[in-house]
Amino acid sequence: MNKKRDFNERLSNALKSKEKNKTSNLANVPGYSIAMNLTIELVTGMAIGFFLGMLLDNYLQTKPLMLIIFIVLGTVVGFYNMYRMLKKYGYFIK
Repeated sequence: MNKKRDFNERLSNALKSKEKNKTSNLANVPGYSIAMNLTIELVTGMAIGFFLGMLLDNYLQTKPLMLIIFIVLGTVVGFYNMYRMLKKYGYFIK
């Protein structure tokens, strides 16, 4: 019976400790969501450029040309979207 009580006390202490540490999550760090959104914007632009380039290369039989062009365009569009988002958050003068 003593072991059961000790286990219940340790379990309740662990749960209390977990609830206290819940606020130290990375999602609560200022700027974390902005950084994640910026990363998603850039990677999405590059990925869409890559896939469009691959599709056009296969269709037009111009193997590396369209892939290179659309990866560069996707990267430029990704950086432009990042700039717009940072401007919306107030990091650039409007």
